Amino acid sequence: MMTDYATIGRKKLLEIDGEAGVAVEARLNAICPDLARYLIEYPFGEIYAREGLDNKTKEQAVVAALTAMGTAAPQLKVHIHAALHVGCTPEEIREIIIQMVGYAGFPATLNAMGTLMEVLSETGQTLSPESVHAGPAGRYERGKGLLAQIAPDQERVLKETFDPINPDITRYVVEFGYGDIYARGVLPIRIRQVATIAALAAKGTAPSQLRFHIGGGLRAGLTEAEIVEIMLLVSIYAGFPAALNGILATREVAEAIKDEQR
Repeated sequence: MMTDYATIGRKKLLEIDGEAGVAVEARLNAICPDLARYLIEYPFGEIYAREGLDNKTKEQAVVAALTAMGTAAPQLKVHIHAALHVGCTPEEIREIIIQMVGYAGFPATLNAMGTLMEVLSETGQTLSPESVHAGPAGRYERGKGLLAQIAPDQERVLKETFDPINPDITRYVVEFGYGDIYARGVLPIRIRQVATIAALAAKGTAPSQLRFHIGGGLRAGLTEAEIVEIMLLVSIYAGFPAALNGILATREVAEAIKDEQR
């Protein structure tokens, strides 16, 4: 018997997006029914229906990817709605968007934050104004400790690589990227790695950093299979080349880590 991906997809779309997803299919049916069919059957009938990640983690990955790509504001809005629908708090979504400063820059992050505020206004939800900034004292040591959780030797590698060019570079990465951003809490480091891996895979422009963060994800508690699931999600939003490159990188990094542990 052939699998009925359309039925599976509509059920999953309703589970993820609620009535907003149903409306997307209806709008597409008026323009191109085949595209509506593909949208239902592949993303939701096949990929979202997989059980390797829970719905909340999937949406956290997708919000990160779409924020980092910076080219799909309407879809980001849909998926911020979806993230709220599957149990993400507004504060968790805000953290994912803030984290993208380091991987996509401030313009993409500011645009995504504006989209989040639109969604919260539409849904009647609010964000806590309370700051979770860890403070200026001890930024470097704090960042160094967080970086070591995903790559124990990375501070030394950064210093050896970049200090001959300009020692401030390593300081900025450690203090801002980890001492400020990763130190904010709210999200466990495992989910921060989900977001970073999804963003870098979707952008497709930083293979070395993607490999580094795949390794960091494995050290933070993600499994190889879970990271492959992130890459399959990426196939929906950034295409198969980005996903295939990410899957190959995942296998290579996982094998390298296994070799180190033998």
